[in-house]
Amino acid sequence: MRLFSRYALVFSCLFTIQVSFTSCLNFENPELTAAKTELSNLRQQQTLYNYTPASYDYFVSHNQYPVTIKIYKNPELLKRAFKNCNVVICLQQQRGRLYVNGQVAADWPVSTGIPGRETPSGNFSIREKKESYASNRYGKMLDKDGKCVNSDADAFSDPVPEGGSFVGSPMPFWMRLTGDGVGMHIGKVRAGHRLSHGCIRMPREMARELYRVASIGTRVVVTKNIEPQFPASGALSAGTRQNAIEKRIAELEKKIYDLRMKEYLARQNNQ
Repeated sequence: MRLFSRYALVFSCLFTIQVSFTSCLNFENPELTAAKTELSNLRQQQTLYNYTPASYDYFVSHNQYPVTIKIYKNPELLKRAFKNCNVVICLQQQRGRLYVNGQVAADWPVSTGIPGRETPSGNFSIREKKESYASNRYGKMLDKDGKCVNSDADAFSDPVPEGGSFVGSPMPFWMRLTGDGVGMHIGKVRAGHRLSHGCIRMPREMARELYRVASIGTRVVVTKNIEPQFPASGALSAGTRQNAIEKRIAELEKKIYDLRMKEYLARQNNQ
């Protein structure tokens, strides 16, 4: 019996030593190891593509394109934009592009019509240009004291308050596309978001530039999908892959931090 007790005591001591030794080795959580391995592999895939920094390919592949508020301009092409130019508005990407002799001279974010008031797709041309213009349909209703009572009014359907008035929304650098009031103009733009009542809103900088180079008759194509002649398809694919890798890296970095913090707190509680 005493011999058995001695063996039990020795076994207990050995077990305690083993647990302590294992703890000292600090064997890593398999989930943490897997996350670190995946992160290492992704970082090896994370490369900057060898496009010339000033090129359109570089812009498309390096700027979270197309959901970016950044504007691309090619000064040399813009100098020649008065001839042989046309505009493409891509509803899928919420981007506008100015082509000169088949090359992209400018690329900018737009905000087109919201659901129910979509911007029509098709082939158009600029019918009218006005540097200072206001909508005759959308705007705000004021009461007789000049107080706004409806900031999103439709003059075609909303009644004007007695003694009040309708004030059309300002649309500076107006470029009309349709007879029923769809056009391009300066307006609030959020990259990748549709915000308007059907018009094509543009950042101030780009609306001024397009107004300068475009003429009555300039062709404007509003397309639901990316236009077939889009010249940076390879850069767009590369950028899309890069964006996905960067997103996954951010997720893994957070996961690794959370796992390490969880282990640290567990050790603190066991002390």
